[in-house]
Amino acid sequence: MQCILCAKPLEKYLYKNGFWIYRCNSCQLGQTDLKKDYKRFVKEFYSKGYYEGDPTRSAYADYELDKPLIVKNMSKLLSFVAPKKKTGKLLDVGCAFGYFVELALSRGYDAYGFDPSAFAVSKARELVGKKRILEGAIEEVAYPKASFDVITMFDVFEHLENPLADMKKLSGLLKPDGIIIIATGDTQSWAAKIMKRRWTFFIPPQHIFFFDRKNVTSLLRRAKLKPRRWYRVGKWLSLGYILHLARTTGESKIARVVYKFVKGTILMRLPFYVPMKDNMVILANKQP
Repeated sequence: MQCILCAKPLEKYLYKNGFWIYRCNSCQLGQTDLKKDYKRFVKEFYSKGYYEGDPTRSAYADYELDKPLIVKNMSKLLSFVAPKKKTGKLLDVGCAFGYFVELALSRGYDAYGFDPSAFAVSKARELVGKKRILEGAIEEVAYPKASFDVITMFDVFEHLENPLADMKKLSGLLKPDGIIIIATGDTQSWAAKIMKRRWTFFIPPQHIFFFDRKNVTSLLRRAKLKPRRWYRVGKWLSLGYILHLARTTGESKIARVVYKFVKGTILMRLPFYVPMKDNMVILANKQP
């Protein structure tokens, strides 16, 4: 395997969930060796269980149940966009059940979204209408060039098979004065360094690339995008979601037992603010 940024050989870094994560010793970019067809993997993996607590997925305990907290986190991210673009045409990449599209519509944006998951798309279309949601990956969906004022990518960047090619396409969909906002994990955060293999972003196979501020800047610049603002955010999470992550990617036996105890009870909904701030948020615009 070669680094997509440096073209140098990658070295084995971490083995987890039956997959090797490799890392470039030059730029520190991490990459999962998926060892399977990406398109087929996406269609099969991001199914109902991904959103409803399948322990083999290391994803969501109950995405619908957690909607109030998910929207609360999304509202914070939208607050970074509003000072630059208060209205306009918006595209949410990896829109899942359409919660951000719904939120953006309520704030005056002409919002659209797409997702490769057929299950998620069906939910999103029920929420905001069929005309606003497409099914497919970045390389598959078709939108007019230079047609969006805002493109959002929340917890999506790390899932891409070819982030450089994908960002080049998304850059082409932005208007000349458009902005793109990305939220992803930071491998140089204190949480990543302390938790190591149990860090919540180290969840192969769904997380394929692992970034820090330096290498993500390099990648965006190659896609003709220039980072303008950087933020670090904590998240509101439910107890159910926290325990689900702990029992899966956190590899905690205690969490597995506690999760069984609280599953199906009101305790699943208990909200907690987690100020780890291992999520970096990048606001970028097109290079002239």
